[in-house]
Amino acid sequence: MILRALFWIAVVAVFMPREPDLGLGRPSPVPGAVVSVLPPAVAGSVESLLGAPHQACRNHAQGCAAALGVIDDLQSIAIRSLSQVKAEIEQSERDRARRAAEG
Repeated sequence: MILRALFWIAVVAVFMPREPDLGLGRPSPVPGAVVSVLPPAVAGSVESLLGAPHQACRNHAQGCAAALGVIDDLQSIAIRSLSQVKAEIEQSERDRARRAAEG
């Protein structure tokens, strides 16, 4: 059922109309666009901390390394969780086969 749903979602995504080309080109990214949604006091401090978005890791190498460490930890937790689920499924299949052989 899930595969069928994914199939139809993919079909709809392929046939969805794209946004019209009005000949105006794509808008260029504005450096302060993300910060403009924040209140002015917060926006100023965020801009001063990050600087240009593409230079954030260059300016704050320790912060980026810490963030990547957190992401790696979350990934290992997710993978560990999946391996535990797989082990539990295999164990339940062995138990079911053993009960079928006994009964």
